[in-house]
Amino acid sequence: MPPLSFTLRHNAATFDWELAVAGDSAASHHATHSSAFDMLATHPQLFARGATVRVFGADGGYECERTYAAAGSVSDTDAAVSTVAL
Repeated sequence: MPPLSFTLRHNAATFDWELAVAGDSAASHHATHSSAFDMLATHPQLFARGATVRVFGADGGYECERTYAAAGSVSDTDAAVSTVAL
């Protein structure tokens, strides 16, 4: 199965962060981007499929991408989470 794809956007009007499955209009709301990542860490399908999270700031600009590896796809010496920023 392909990895899950999420977007995390800062809402300038409400000052919260909105986490949604890419292409889905329903979003969960979080006070900080860290709490959104904490919620993702407990997502049951994330362990089986892995995920990519693209983070966008309040101005709509792309900030970074975080990748979660599926369980069993990395060895004990590899990192399970990586962050790529531009």
